[in-house]
Amino acid sequence: MSIAKQLKDKITRQTPGAVFCANDFSDLGSRGNVDVTLHRLAHSGVIRRLGYGLYDKPRISPLLGNLSPDLSDIVKAYGRRTGQTITLDPLGAANALSLTTQVPAKTTFLTDGKSHSLRICGIDIQLVHASPKKLAGAGSSVGLIIQALRYFGARMVPDDALLVLSKRLTDKDVKALRSLKNKTLLSLIPHIDRILKHASIH
Repeated sequence: MSIAKQLKDKITRQTPGAVFCANDFSDLGSRGNVDVTLHRLAHSGVIRRLGYGLYDKPRISPLLGNLSPDLSDIVKAYGRRTGQTITLDPLGAANALSLTTQVPAKTTFLTDGKSHSLRICGIDIQLVHASPKKLAGAGSSVGLIIQALRYFGARMVPDDALLVLSKRLTDKDVKALRSLKNKTLLSLIPHIDRILKHASIH
């Protein structure tokens, strides 16, 4: 079976709204062949080119036509394409977890790559370089919680916020949080211990 046929079949099985890059199909052939095939599929309308080597299988609304993919899926695919570790910044994480009503002025993510900006699907995305300890758990639900804790800084995290966070934890998350505790910033350890204490109670 040709690369084009295999790639098209694989995309057909994707859920509408899925975002992907050439690296996601490295098992099908060389990077060059995959890039050419993706370009042709975009030209024929099977997929949509988003920019920066990213494509999606558009979600289609009867009223609005092609809808934009989820921002988180765009950023994850960009990370896979560039080999970067990327996660929401503290304010964005706290907002995503409903721990603050403060809305970020800019859509900002932390990365282990160089600081730079992107514009995809009309959205301006700021990527800011961060140290490994500030990226602990990136890409996971536990990592999002760690970033949300960073939003509070040196302030005491309110008990109601800790309760909200602890209720989100599965048994697997609890193990992951314990494992990551000593891989993140020292200032977060007391907050993490409090969350784990709440999680053991509920």
